[in-house]
Amino acid sequence: RRAVMTIETGVDVKDEKWRELAALSEPRLRAAYTQTLQVYAAGLAPNELPNAEYISRVLQRDTDRVLGKPGAKLLLGTILIN
Repeated sequence: RRAVMTIETGVDVKDEKWRELAALSEPRLRAAYTQTLQVYAAGLAPNELPNAEYISRVLQRDTDRVLGKPGAKLLLGTILIN
């Protein structure tokens, strides 16, 4: 059985100039998040629930990698499986 996983994310950036970089990097962030989540979701068992702590950790790692340094905080919203 196939399902769709939907995750709401945001990035909190305190520094104004770095916030501009984060806004310009949004397509790259989405691509990184999508790739990471596709690999994760493919490994889930049919009745297994997603692990929000793990997802938060790996997406934060992607955020730091794409933006070039740590400091921006990944925000996770709703995690839905339909």
